[in-house]
Amino acid sequence: MMDKLSIIIGLLKKAISTIDIKVYTISIVIASFIWLIMTMSDNYTERVEFPVQYSNFPPGLVLVNKPAEEISVDVKSQGFELASVALSKNIYVNIDLNNIEFRKSKYGRYVASIATKSFRYNIVNQLQVDDVGKDFVPDSIYFVFDSLITREVPIRFNANMNYSDGYINYGEPQITPAYVKATGPSTDIRKLKYVYTSMLEKDNVNGDYSGLVSLKAEKDINYNIKEVNVVQEVAKYSEFTFKRKVKLLTNIPNLRAKLFPQKVDILCSMPLPDYKKLSDTVFNLTVRIDSLDVLHKKKLLIDISSIPMNADNIRLSNESVEYIIIDKK
Repeated sequence: MMDKLSIIIGLLKKAISTIDIKVYTISIVIASFIWLIMTMSDNYTERVEFPVQYSNFPPGLVLVNKPAEEISVDVKSQGFELASVALSKNIYVNIDLNNIEFRKSKYGRYVASIATKSFRYNIVNQLQVDDVGKDFVPDSIYFVFDSLITREVPIRFNANMNYSDGYINYGEPQITPAYVKATGPSTDIRKLKYVYTSMLEKDNVNGDYSGLVSLKAEKDINYNIKEVNVVQEVAKYSEFTFKRKVKLLTNIPNLRAKLFPQKVDILCSMPLPDYKKLSDTVFNLTVRIDSLDVLHKKKLLIDISSIPMNADNIRLSNESVEYIIIDKK
C-alpha cells in the first residue's frame, strides 16, 4: 500500500514540476515579447548605407563618369522601421535628374555637382523613416555627361595568324561590311579612327580564311552590328631568280662604258599568284655616273627599281659592277 502511495506521490510531483517549467517558459517568452515591443517602439539613430539609382537622364546625353553607387547617413526612427530598412534587400534611393541644371565645360562636356543633403526629404519619404541626419557620405555627387553622336567608322581586322612553312597572307583582308555605325560620347567617337575586330588567332594556316568575327567592345560605345564577315586570302610563296641587264645612266655627254658583269641575278621571295603575273619590266638594275669624280672609283653600286608588290627578301648576286670607259668625245 505504501509502495503504491509513494508511486502516486512521485507522479504528482513530476506533473507539478513539469507544469511549473512550461508556465515559467511561457512567461519568459511573453515577457521577452513585451520587452521587444517596448524596445523596438523607442526611437534610435543608426548609420545606414543604401544603394542609389538614377533616373531621367538628360535626352541626347550619355553619362561618362561613375557617380556614387551608395549613400550612407544617420537614420532616425523607431526600431521597427530601422530594422525594416536594415533587413530589406529591395530598399534603394532613387535620384531624379530631370530638374538638375548642367553647365558646359571647356572640353564640351556637361557637368553638375549636387549636394547629397538636397535629397534629404526625398530619402525620408522613400525609406519611410522619421528623419535622416545631415552628415551624408559622400557629401556631393558629381555627374559628367557628353553629347551622344553616331558616326560611320572603318573596320580593321585584328588577327594573329601563324602560317605553315611556305605560306603567307595574300593581299588585304576583305571585310563585309567595311564600315560600322558607332554611337557614343562625342569626345570618344571623334577620336575613333577605326573599330577593330576581336583578336582572331590561328596556327598552321595554309589556306584562305573566311568567317564571322565579332567586333571588339569599347566602353560606352555601341555598334549597329555585332560581327562582320572576313575573308583573308592565303597564298603559297617561293624563292625565284631573275636575270637582268645592268643599264648605265649618266648626264655626262658622249660617255660610254662597258660594265662587268653586264647581267646580274636577282633573288627574292614572293607569292605564286604574283609571280605568274610578272612582266619583263620589273626589277630594273642601273648604275649612275653623274660626275667625273665617280670615274676614280673602281666599282659602281647597283640601284634596283620597279620592285613588284609582295616581293620580299630581295638580294643581288653582285652589289656592284666594274666598268671600263669606252669612249668620251
